[in-house]
Amino acid sequence: MPLFGKITAVHDKTLELSNLNGETVTVKITDKTEFRKDRQPAKRSDFKVGDVVVVRGEENADHSWTAQIVGARSMNGPNGPAGGFVVKGQNGTYGSAGTLGKDFVTGEIKSIDAPKLTVLRPDNVTQTFELNEDTSLRKGRESVTMADIQVGDHVFARGALQNDAFVPKMVVVIGPEQWKRMQEMGGQPGGPRRLTAPSPNADPQTQKSPEPQH
Repeated sequence: MPLFGKITAVHDKTLELSNLNGETVTVKITDKTEFRKDRQPAKRSDFKVGDVVVVRGEENADHSWTAQIVGARSMNGPNGPAGGFVVKGQNGTYGSAGTLGKDFVTGEIKSIDAPKLTVLRPDNVTQTFELNEDTSLRKGRESVTMADIQVGDHVFARGALQNDAFVPKMVVVIGPEQWKRMQEMGGQPGGPRRLTAPSPNADPQTQKSPEPQH
């Protein structure tokens, strides 16, 4: 699983990242490390403090990483956050790449009708999905049940469409601080421009996405 974070320092053979938990992670650069921006070859000099990056490689015993690939995406480009993001939690890293609403769902829980959850996504579209016996439900380091989550919690669900319905394989409850950092890093599908609150006169249940969800 990759590491996701914001560059806080650039050294000769290392990068320092701040992950979604606010922890500092040292990333070691080798002669074999590849650099990419928007899926195109790049140089280490193309990366600077403040860039949000995804690191693929191996995590070492001291929790530093040895990078095989360091990649960045333009925040509003075709391969930006709308194309996917990564949640780095205390109990693991959850990669996401694909289409919001089809391959993953993230947002604030607006209603719970066990085993169904209705979530308001960052693009102001509500989506309901149903958990099943194969769905992994976690909060922090612990496995939880539907009774442990409540309206107002933020979640990230990974799954796939089955018969035109999103079926979650994994649902992670995201803490308020981690959610805030995701917003600050632009790690939400749709980019920071869609993280503004809906109009006071708009009904979030009926508000349409600015782009077709196909």
